[in-house]
Amino acid sequence: MRKNKLITSILALSFAMAPVAYAQTTAEGAGASAAKAAAVGGISTTALAAIAVIAVAAGTGGSSSSSATSTAAAEATAASTAAATAATEVSTALTALAAYSTDSAYTAAVAAQATAATAAATAATAASNYAAAAALPVIGVVSSSICAATTSCTQAEIVSLGYTAAYTARVAADAALYAVATMRTLYTALASTANAAELAALEASITTAYTAAVTSQTAANSAVTDYATIATTYGITGTSLSTSTGTTGTTGTY
Repeated sequence: MRKNKLITSILALSFAMAPVAYAQTTAEGAGASAAKAAAVGGISTTALAAIAVIAVAAGTGGSSSSSATSTAAAEATAASTAAATAATEVSTALTALAAYSTDSAYTAAVAAQATAATAAATAATAASNYAAAAALPVIGVVSSSICAATTSCTQAEIVSLGYTAAYTARVAADAALYAVATMRTLYTALASTANAAELAALEASITTAYTAAVTSQTAANSAVTDYATIATTYGITGTSLSTSTGTTGTTGTY
């Protein structure tokens, strides 16, 4: 695409310079200087202005789409990072409560934490791939592969990567919220057996993890919205993807 714009600019320059070449080769005698002056004057007032516009267009085309993709990738990254923070906080809390590992609520929380950590890692990888693709030129040729070329991505590839990043970000956010929900269940289960210090520490961890999970959800939903917008901008019908809702999350599967 950039090569085509460059060729267009060169052709425009060639057409604009044609009067000069004609004046230099066909005008003779005393009229030659006048012909050259007329030709050069025409370029300075009309053609060069048009060439400047073409050159600017060739150099800036596609920047808005690239910016939108970079923003969506950053949102997906933020979602995965916050989800990982929540999973880590839950893990720390569970380690401190290892004495209650035989409790069924504890076992459920351990499973939820593992799912959340895995989902966050998967989302981080997808976001990283999306960010890398966002840094490359985007061409309009439709391809069934994911950035088959090493120096560019097709619009279809960008949309596909955007879907994966947004989807995994949403899964990670919901998994983080679910892990927090199991920790609340654990708090209730331990309310009559754990000591005050343990319960206070667990409550603090739940608060921290929940804040991170909500942050993840917000960022993931932004990534989902931007994914749909980018697909529409490119004129590509992407896979429908809804945003994350609620505060209790899911097990991380859909």
